[in-house]
Amino acid sequence: MAGLMEDRIGMAAKQQITLRFKDEYEKASKKDKGVILDRMCETLQIGRSTARRRLKQAIRANAGQAAARERPRLYSDQSRLLLEQVWLMMDLPCAKYLKEMLSQWLPALLANGELHGFDQRTVDELLAMSPATMDRYLKPVRDATRAKGVFATRPAGELLRNSITIRKVGDELDGLPGNVEADTVAHCGPSLRGEFCRTLTVVDFATGWTENASARNNAYKNLSRAEALIERRLPFAIRSYDHDNGSEFVNLDFIAHLQAMDVEQTRSRPYKKNDQATVESRNNHIVRRHAFYYRYELAELDLLNELWELVRVKANLFTPSKKPVGRANTRDGRPRRVYDRPVTPWERLKHLDEEDRANGGEGYIKPGHRKRIERILAVTNPAELVRRIHDIQDRLEQAALPRTKRLERKLGPDMAYLDKTLARIAGVDTEENSETPASEG
Repeated sequence: MAGLMEDRIGMAAKQQITLRFKDEYEKASKKDKGVILDRMCETLQIGRSTARRRLKQAIRANAGQAAARERPRLYSDQSRLLLEQVWLMMDLPCAKYLKEMLSQWLPALLANGELHGFDQRTVDELLAMSPATMDRYLKPVRDATRAKGVFATRPAGELLRNSITIRKVGDELDGLPGNVEADTVAHCGPSLRGEFCRTLTVVDFATGWTENASARNNAYKNLSRAEALIERRLPFAIRSYDHDNGSEFVNLDFIAHLQAMDVEQTRSRPYKKNDQATVESRNNHIVRRHAFYYRYELAELDLLNELWELVRVKANLFTPSKKPVGRANTRDGRPRRVYDRPVTPWERLKHLDEEDRANGGEGYIKPGHRKRIERILAVTNPAELVRRIHDIQDRLEQAALPRTKRLERKLGPDMAYLDKTLARIAGVDTEENSETPASEG
């Protein structure tokens, strides 16, 4: 019945009735506005939300305000400038992590004289900002495009692969340090042909501790040196080692190496990247973010490893991350993830180590590593650390960009497609927009 009555009222009549109520509604108190809405709903046979929307549109049109009014600024221009500078010094973290990093970074930046020209009031305003406000203020300076490259994995033999236990995404771990995931990334640029550097990434599932090392190629002789370097750097012992099905991991030499260390070896299912979600995310957030998508060859190998030496300090000691701790439902019943408070991998490791020692255990941190890491924390200026990382990135770009551009011009769109097709026929995964580990192409 209501629908039939509404159909009898033409659009022009509806507009006239809305305009008649508009002036009265604009000047009325909150209580009187409810009465006006009731009268309008009864007259036009529409809902309150529709009546309210019609009246507000008419008021804005009458005042010449088609767009919504600008949000008032709660913070000074100086605090916004300080936010941008600190964000750049922190190497562009997201606002939620930036907010957590301020308590550790600001004292170090102030102590090292990095924040000239900002008074305490400006610093207090920055500390009072919410992550949403920071994101809104940083939006104009966050417009950067991301280049894409080619990724490659060469599957190992089926018989050898089937001898290794599969670990799926839903399999639960004990939540203690030492369960690591590993992956490799190809720095091949636009083409898989020829020899190019590979970066091995190892990340601990419980703490998020991440180590990287680059090798000349995926041959075991070269990749084993990167693996040995990572094992020396890790402040805890490896207890289980999970990887994908690439031939750089599924080979007799590497299997014998893990068996000699009494480390459990597992692998993911083919074409199931979620089985290795932790290390796959580091391929993007650590490797590609810091080393980009250029083609690096033997000449850049030492520079890459110099970069990872600095990145490991920033990522593990000065960059917080959060971990999922459960599931819950929103108000409308949709499931959502629940995360803990963002803390650095070093803080997570210390907490687990102290908890184990309190329960009578020996702890997880290797002897000598705690003092070494605490000393690094005490003497490191994080802003200077980021500047050194940017300097190496500039040198890598200067060395590799011309080579990468030459390859792009040489291949062209048709040859690039043919190059990936030939690699796929040869058993190489070249799926784009993913972080597939790299192997011999």
